[in-house]
Amino acid sequence: MSSARPATRPIARISGAFMLCTATSLLALGCAQAQDVPVQTADAAAGVEEIIVTAERREADLQKTAIAISAFSATRLEERDTRSIRDLAGQIPNFNVARVTIGYTTQTFALRGIGEADPIGEPAVSVYVDDVYIPRQIGSMTDFNDVERVEVLRGPQGTLYGRNSSAGALRVITRQPDNDAHVAAELSAGNYGAVQGRATVSGPLVQDKLYASLSYLHNSRDGVTYNATLGKDVNNIDVNAVRLKLRATPTEKLDIDLTLDYLRDRSDTRGYVPVNQPGGFNPYRTYSEVEPYNKLDQGGGSLRASYALSDELSLKSITAYRGFNQPVDYENDGTAAMIQKNLITYNDQYATQEFQLNGDYDKVSFTTGAFYLYERFDVERDGFTRQGPLATSSVRREGAYNITKTNSVALFGQATWHATDRLNLTAGLRYTREKKNFRFDNKLIDADRRIIGQSIAGEATRRWNSVTPKLTVEYQATDNALVYATYAQGFKAGGFDNRATLTVDAQRGFDPEKVKNYEAGIKADWLDKRLRTNLAAFYNDYTDLQVSAYDPDVFRSRRGNAASAETYGVELELEARLLENLSWQASGGWLHAKYDTYKGAGGVGVNADGNDLPSAPRLSLSSSVTWTISEDLSGGTLTGNLNGQYQTKNYASALNRLAEKIPNQGYLNAGINWAQNGGPWSLGATVKNLTDEDHVVGVGYTPAVGIHYVNIADPRTWLVTLRYRL
Repeated sequence: MSSARPATRPIARISGAFMLCTATSLLALGCAQAQDVPVQTADAAAGVEEIIVTAERREADLQKTAIAISAFSATRLEERDTRSIRDLAGQIPNFNVARVTIGYTTQTFALRGIGEADPIGEPAVSVYVDDVYIPRQIGSMTDFNDVERVEVLRGPQGTLYGRNSSAGALRVITRQPDNDAHVAAELSAGNYGAVQGRATVSGPLVQDKLYASLSYLHNSRDGVTYNATLGKDVNNIDVNAVRLKLRATPTEKLDIDLTLDYLRDRSDTRGYVPVNQPGGFNPYRTYSEVEPYNKLDQGGGSLRASYALSDELSLKSITAYRGFNQPVDYENDGTAAMIQKNLITYNDQYATQEFQLNGDYDKVSFTTGAFYLYERFDVERDGFTRQGPLATSSVRREGAYNITKTNSVALFGQATWHATDRLNLTAGLRYTREKKNFRFDNKLIDADRRIIGQSIAGEATRRWNSVTPKLTVEYQATDNALVYATYAQGFKAGGFDNRATLTVDAQRGFDPEKVKNYEAGIKADWLDKRLRTNLAAFYNDYTDLQVSAYDPDVFRSRRGNAASAETYGVELELEARLLENLSWQASGGWLHAKYDTYKGAGGVGVNADGNDLPSAPRLSLSSSVTWTISEDLSGGTLTGNLNGQYQTKNYASALNRLAEKIPNQGYLNAGINWAQNGGPWSLGATVKNLTDEDHVVGVGYTPAVGIHYVNIADPRTWLVTLRYRL
């Protein structure tokens, strides 16, 4: 029997931001009052969790770091059942993580209104895993396993992180093996045939000298959408990943870490849901005639070494070589008709090298260094595109065989002067020089993908320089309150249009995207650190914003630079330890993100001046409450969590057409976990999308060729997890 869902069904709807994102707040207060104990008492338990971050390339307390950061410890990730980067959706103010993408391990982001919707494009939010830069959005979706911490740095990070961080940076930090032996394993099962497994073994090979860890992850689930043309469920998940770490500390001054990893993804490419369907709209039905083939193999190695030159000075080197190969077939309309399909092989190989010199003296601390990236990105794409909205319209068949080579070199430095015990002044500067070479060779092909002629061929090279400064003033007003103001610049690298079908478009290239950022914030802990309030306000001025504009007159998209855009807003993160056994976290973001000028966004004479930027909801809210029953329950402790997210409408493209509106939406998730007191076992259950909402989370609309599809959020899913930790 198919798992296709009915076209209409009663749904327990949650209407409005208040009900969705304050329900957990009311629950928290209600639980506190039910205990007949004041919400804040002098003898309450320890305060909110202290998190150490490395956002400025050195360890520091989150509350002492003058950057807008959302940080998630391993404990918090587990409480909310946050198992991947995609699960961060809705938990961070003004951070839009696509809940559905073209493939499971491909992820797109938008932060404070700025992002990159094209999955093969370079991101505006740079992604790092253990300090290693990930240059593409393909393969950037990471399932978490043995993760110590996740940091999301909001706003341009042009000095220390530099390349492609015009909107911010996302950092995933995994655990380092050490002298503590550690064994962890978990097995989960759920609806839609879900099976997940995670295991880690870590500890010393030679006490105080050599350590190792080995981690394995499996994630599989049957499809949640029925393909009526192929006669089967699609959008399934099938991922396996392994990571080996070897760490050596031959002396007290030297620390060397070698990481090798491999990921195998055989999940389906996305089956889009057409808006116009025979027999009426069903949110979990597609009609694509293309087999959703995907075969991603990704992996690499990195070597990190740090050496203490003295008590105040250290040197660090990060060397990495990585890549992926991915044959993938998909189509962009969700119908059985031949409108647009792509049969592609991606191959990416890249190497990075970074050197850092870190100093920490009484009056001055600094980080300076150099960064180098070499990348070769190969694309072999056979594309079929209907040249009109009718079934009888002609079809353009073209094979594109492109190679993009990138050489990027940067020098950077940032120093903080501790002017007084409470006043710090920070200045930073990064210089980047980048060269890109683009070779293109497009062939005309027939319906069987045989070459029948030449379309375009050629080569182009361009160079760009970028200088991105940063100035910050921070004042420790009290021991528990930090006030800061920052001016910073960031950029996203220029490049070439990988989808170009005309020589002039292929050779033109587009310039780097640049931003000037003004930001002020307050980070404060109150009531013996039982209440935390982190507030940030920002203004971003973007020039040469990179965009892809569809021209309906020639049935193709062109990549270029929009004139300008601005974003500004406010972000608030709250955390409270209401009782010894009750904690609450909440966040909210308000965002204004509009184009100043954007000519030709929908073809000649169709402009987007003054329109909202895509993926930029005006309001985003989240709330989470965690409570623990500490009494002995069958030899264990019970912990529960309820969390919700809400965001207002936004648009899928710069044209802000009604057909491209992504409506207001919210989600509730819940979990409960029993952990053995003093023992290794725990048993938990989680439910995501508790009220089974079928919200539209993405839209594709190209009326010139008859495309109108939507992406729908995953339905209610549940997992039961058995864990063992020793």
